Amino acid sequence: MRLLAIGYPLPHPEVDNYNVLTAPSYFDYDAVFVDPASITRTVAQLLDGSETFEAFDGRPVVNAPSTASAVSAAEQVRRRLDETQRFLESGGALVVVARPNATISGLAGFEGCDRYSWLPAPAGVAWNPPMLRAAEGKTVRVVDDQHPLAGVFRNFRSEIAYRAVFDDRNTALRQAGRTLAMGGAGMPIAMEFPVLGGRVVFVPALSDSVGATRLDIAEAVVGAMRLLVGNAGPEDAPWWTASVPVPGLEQVEAELEEARLAASDANARETSVRERHDLLAAHRRLLWAEGPAFTDAVANAFTVLGFSATSKAGEPLVLEGEGRAVFVECESSKDQIVEWPYVRLQRRQEERLLAEKQSAAGVVVVNGYRAHALESRGEQSTEPLRIACENYRYSLLTGETLFALVQRALGGAGEAELSGFRRRILGRAGLLPREVALGEVEEESDSGPIF
Repeated sequence: MRLLAIGYPLPHPEVDNYNVLTAPSYFDYDAVFVDPASITRTVAQLLDGSETFEAFDGRPVVNAPSTASAVSAAEQVRRRLDETQRFLESGGALVVVARPNATISGLAGFEGCDRYSWLPAPAGVAWNPPMLRAAEGKTVRVVDDQHPLAGVFRNFRSEIAYRAVFDDRNTALRQAGRTLAMGGAGMPIAMEFPVLGGRVVFVPALSDSVGATRLDIAEAVVGAMRLLVGNAGPEDAPWWTASVPVPGLEQVEAELEEARLAASDANARETSVRERHDLLAAHRRLLWAEGPAFTDAVANAFTVLGFSATSKAGEPLVLEGEGRAVFVECESSKDQIVEWPYVRLQRRQEERLLAEKQSAAGVVVVNGYRAHALESRGEQSTEPLRIACENYRYSLLTGETLFALVQRALGGAGEAELSGFRRRILGRAGLLPREVALGEVEEESDSGPIF
């Protein structure tokens, strides 16, 4: 067997080690092993001048059009797609280290060059997010013990770290390939796909160990690929065999189809129920989350109450409600909340006044002592924050109060009650107690600014 390794040197007499710019044609080999990260890395080295490369025919590789004395780097990279197609059409076995896709600019004649521009994919599948996305971990659980590479996964578990995972919830990807190994939470980290008559096997990243360990890895990989080349998988039965009767088979096939449909319906219902479950359970983040997760929970809660979010993801939260624009600042901490959310809100108000000559309603949502049980929390915000909100007529409420409003809304509150919630939030100057927010006690009259 002749094996070509691109970007991950395998010290073994049956292996020719090259990179994407220096390698001979892929279809000159029985099997090919490629680390896609080496493609963008090699091109980057050429572009920044840190390395020089010679094509297999001895001509220097340049970032320019080909001439009689030099070869274009773009042409070298582009031709790998045709070579890989021909290689797979002839039944070749290709092993690819699963990496998240990445592009590199600056390659003359091939802007948008990426790690997988050379690799064909089955119909409906792409080597990009969300089907193949970045991940990092060390967990390796072999799923297909009969696969030639199963021994590599098992025996070199400590030398493996996955850098990408497949989305097995995608129907097209799940139908096109089979899972060989999983990482944490059952995420596929190794899969095999039939492509153009050949086999494309994605594997997690192998370590850069040197010495005896690298020799052992090379020996194991070569042995596995030797089996891969000689084990093309089960041949499909000819079409005409379907008309040859087997007693009892027709009934079992009908039962199998019925079972498949039932499983499909059950999976669809589970997905639907899980989505509704996750959406409702996410409201609990008002009580314990911090950072963007807390802000997202606040935005979702206000939406339930009848506000509409007008800001984009990652931007400071802006709502629309009761005919007014509303600036919202959120802060969650394991300690008491100090004045920073007020400071941020005041700066936003000043910028709006300068730009549009008008202010927006202001709301501050805090979640102090977020790791404590609700009944054991003290005052969640400091006195200076409360006083500042009172003076500038900003509404200050806790995540616990907002959660109570969401509970009431999800429990069947009518539009009149929801409108009351919105008016009390926007009309408050300073801390809005839970009982007042819910309308369970008379709302105290607000005093004017104290200075």
